Amino acid sequence: MNIFKQLYVSIYSPKMISAFRFQGIGKTILYVFILSLLSTLPSAIYFSGSLSEGLKSFNETLKEDLPSFTIENGLLSSDSDKPVEIKKDGFFIILDDTGSYGVEEMEAKENAIGILSDKFVFSTNGQAQTYEYSLLNMTLSKEDIMEISSQFNQLLPIVLTIMVVVMYLFSSFVKFIEITVLALFGLAFKNSLQRKVNFKQLWVIAAYSTTLATIFFIIMDSLQVIVPSGFFLNWFVHLIVLYLVLKEIPPLKKKIATP
Repeated sequence: MNIFKQLYVSIYSPKMISAFRFQGIGKTILYVFILSLLSTLPSAIYFSGSLSEGLKSFNETLKEDLPSFTIENGLLSSDSDKPVEIKKDGFFIILDDTGSYGVEEMEAKENAIGILSDKFVFSTNGQAQTYEYSLLNMTLSKEDIMEISSQFNQLLPIVLTIMVVVMYLFSSFVKFIEITVLALFGLAFKNSLQRKVNFKQLWVIAAYSTTLATIFFIIMDSLQVIVPSGFFLNWFVHLIVLYLVLKEIPPLKKKIATP
């Protein structure tokens, strides 16, 4: 059975998953990498699109709408005596040298770029990345940042590729850890159910047991739907599926004592 058919049947059939326990570990590892890739795609696509749109809006707003400002000695100084907030193409562009805005306020905006009093903040989907001005060790003006932004846009495809690869590798690492922990739970399940399964077989069926919850969260991520208590729901489904898979394995035969 090819990997993509295995992925399909693993969504609904604990019995089929139980039969996969005899396959080689190499094929299972390949399956985990494919599952990790699929789970990374929605976030990678959304992040890439948000970053591209955000930088485009930022460049236009920086050129046309923001007052002059200077970043010197790790602090922002602008010609405006109050924070400037502009919404463009679904993105908030904020210039604030008063300290009114912080990371939490930027995350609350969901998608925003902030030139704040002591840091630069980029927020996408409510997750913020911060860059302290003190690390620059130089003086920057509005015109300097316009030039840097223009150069960064030219490198954006390369930057996005690197970031997506990093996201994928991190997702794969987390998935392998997740499967290993699930296989450890499987040891307790197989003892209570009296099933003869070694740890390699447990790891294989644990990998396929994560399919249902992974596909569910791929769909939710694609729709940009936040699932309440997603971490606990994810593990609850993993454990239930693994338990059902182990139940499909024939129990140990009891030895009949001879008189």
